[in-house]
Amino acid sequence: MVVVAVIAILAAIALPSYESYIRKSRARTAAADLAALSLNVENDFRRKLVYPQSSEDKSNTADIHARFPGWNAATAQYFNFSIKFNADDYVLTAQGIKTLTSCDLTMTVEHSGSTATQATTFCGFSTW
Repeated sequence: MVVVAVIAILAAIALPSYESYIRKSRARTAAADLAALSLNVENDFRRKLVYPQSSEDKSNTADIHARFPGWNAATAQYFNFSIKFNADDYVLTAQGIKTLTSCDLTMTVEHSGSTATQATTFCGFSTW
């Protein structure tokens, strides 16, 4: 009985830590997906010498992949990606789905080159 109780206590401690590790890992991978998407947008700019207009906003991962075929989200099953183009910048977002619904990542890239990143606390980090 004592052995079973010790195993139960260890499992109660280890399982939340493991789930937190998995959540952070998936969020970090989504952050890398956003960075890769940003590189694809910049590559498109270098080819066309113009950023996409707000009429080219994409609100789901499949539409973004169709617009930027060089980009493929490794975390598409856990995050929905979107992109919004503004006059002076563009905003990339990854919103968690399934078990990561409280994890939202945002990357704002100004046309001048500066970048701001933000993540909700549920993701396990605030900027990257």
